[in-house]
Amino acid sequence: MALQPSDYEEIRQLLARYNFAVDFGHIDDWVDTFTADGTFSCVGLPDGAPLGGKHEGKDALHAYAESHFAINQGRARHWNWNLVIEGSGDAATMQCYLNAYSAGQGDSALFRATGVYRDRLSRTESGWKFLEREVTIDPA
Repeated sequence: MALQPSDYEEIRQLLARYNFAVDFGHIDDWVDTFTADGTFSCVGLPDGAPLGGKHEGKDALHAYAESHFAINQGRARHWNWNLVIEGSGDAATMQCYLNAYSAGQGDSALFRATGVYRDRLSRTESGWKFLEREVTIDPA
């Protein structure tokens, strides 16, 4: 069965919850946007960068979100657009652009990075969740 209009909206809302949760340090809410065995990967950063790498499962995702908030102190702002959502039944894919900013005014407001997310999503009993979420950060 093809995705219904409500599926597209639920997936867009999942993306918004993901962004707000990681930006404001709502770590458990961010982890809850993933399936129990979900994976987040950030590629394109230098080797050993604290926000790079692959993080699989609730514990690893929780540790990543804690590290993200400790580094950004609630000043990160993730923006996504040009969402392409495809799928059927209980499975979907999405890709979209990323702009990442550091919040503030004047010189404290900094443009940080651009990239592309590529996602696999699964419909669960509690709604759509990320099964795999990979962001590729564009080269400098």
